[in-house]
Amino acid sequence: MQQFSYLSPTLTLLILLLFGNKWRIAKAQNGIPTEVRRCTLVKQQIFEEVKTFSAFIHGAEELKYTIDHCKQFAPLIVGGSPASPKEFPHIARLGHASNGRPTEWFCGGTLISEKFVLTAAHCFSTNRGEVNIVRLGELDFSRESDDARPEDFRVRRYLEHKDYNPATIYNDLALIELERAVRFDAYKHPACLPTTSGEEFKKMVAIGWGSTRFADSESKKLLKVTLDRVAFDRCQRLIASSDVVVDYRSQICAGSRETKDTCSGDSGGPLLAYHPNYPCMYTIVGITSHGIGCGAPDQPGIYTRVYNYIDWIRNIVWR
Repeated sequence: MQQFSYLSPTLTLLILLLFGNKWRIAKAQNGIPTEVRRCTLVKQQIFEEVKTFSAFIHGAEELKYTIDHCKQFAPLIVGGSPASPKEFPHIARLGHASNGRPTEWFCGGTLISEKFVLTAAHCFSTNRGEVNIVRLGELDFSRESDDARPEDFRVRRYLEHKDYNPATIYNDLALIELERAVRFDAYKHPACLPTTSGEEFKKMVAIGWGSTRFADSESKKLLKVTLDRVAFDRCQRLIASSDVVVDYRSQICAGSRETKDTCSGDSGGPLLAYHPNYPCMYTIVGITSHGIGCGAPDQPGIYTRVYNYIDWIRNIVWR
């Protein structure tokens, strides 16, 4: 059979699309911050599948193409409902483990790299014990057959932000370094760090195992709730009866006109927005910090604005 040494127009176009696109991506990464590149790498590792096929050309190597499963995801509107399996693979639960006693879980956090979890600084000054264990991949603490892959990690160290002020609760963030690296999969991988202040996000998602109502016990199931951004001036009016003063540069107000909010037990957990380019990924916009109520309408919660601290995070996590 005769071997052809030329490429058909269709195959030529396919090769240009495949390899030309890779060149453009590589070129675009020059000068991009580490956290942005790593977000893309995680997306590629978890949600992209590389396939190969024969070019049917004598002496030609197999061609590779990528199936992007990320495109199959569509943002969901949620309101105080249980989370689905693998929906929030970055969520962390912080606790205190001691010999002979059940682990006490009491704060949330967000996985942002192989060894670091982002949380609230005030989680390290509770009366429930020192944070010495982190659970990842959990969904429902009351069930073992819930399509989750929980795994516990010992804490190597934690670092509160140097300007954290317990009196004003400003700069309420901290980093936890795990004793060992997390192996990323569909059940456990990091959220993306923000590239903007987040003002463009009008609706955000808060998650955690916190109380569902004031004075209730904490939930065994991971819960999610959609919250609206509350403008700074309106937020200040709504909380005027309290002694809370919001710093618009380092904090975000979010809440609902209904009884939707974060409560005790959600502290340190993330306030999320859907990633603008990857619908399968989330960006952590805020960290659940404090408020003046729990689940009360028109009483917004206060969240630490993550973007304000990107340099501090970068210098510790990727130094």
